[in-house]
Amino acid sequence: MSNPLGRFEFRIWGNHLNPYRDRLAAIAAPSQPLESAETYILSRATDAANVKIRAGLLDVKLMTEQVGRRERWRPVLKGEFPLDSRTIVEQVFPNLGVATPHIAQPSYTHGEFIRDLMRPNRDLAPVEVVKVRHGFTSEKYTAEFVEVGIAGGATSETIEIESDDPAAVLRAIAKLGLNSHANINYVRHLKLMTGMAPRVGASAS
Repeated sequence: MSNPLGRFEFRIWGNHLNPYRDRLAAIAAPSQPLESAETYILSRATDAANVKIRAGLLDVKLMTEQVGRRERWRPVLKGEFPLDSRTIVEQVFPNLGVATPHIAQPSYTHGEFIRDLMRPNRDLAPVEVVKVRHGFTSEKYTAEFVEVGIAGGATSETIEIESDDPAAVLRAIAKLGLNSHANINYVRHLKLMTGMAPRVGASAS
């Protein structure tokens, strides 16, 4: 995501989305599928922080606004492990909406970050996710069809459309026949898949 202000996203979930994938392939150029193993950090305190680890990088995006049914997500961090403690204190815990614990080291490896800082917090949950992502590119937007599996065996499929232009997202939604579907982002759906309940008083945006 190259736009520093972020892009507008619309995402649906289900277990039989192949007809929509085929429609998408008919109107946007497909790319080769990519498989990845990722760790999402879910927080009971907020649904507006997408925090994940992929390919040795901690990636943080924030939902900054909603325009109708579309959400704008802005990238705020791509940090390589070992991750320095200042970044953890200033950008990780505040965005997850939980208090910063005692930081005993100047930096943390991937394993230390999960073991020492994430798992001990009852309001945080690391979730191991395997994805097979199929990308699609159009002149006005990009899209993806993803097969998602989490530790424990639960699976789902998702289709997402994103663009700098919220109107382009709306047009794609209509063209694909998705007007009756709700927009559910990764954070919210992974919480549904894992059974994570929100903390009392938590913010959804």
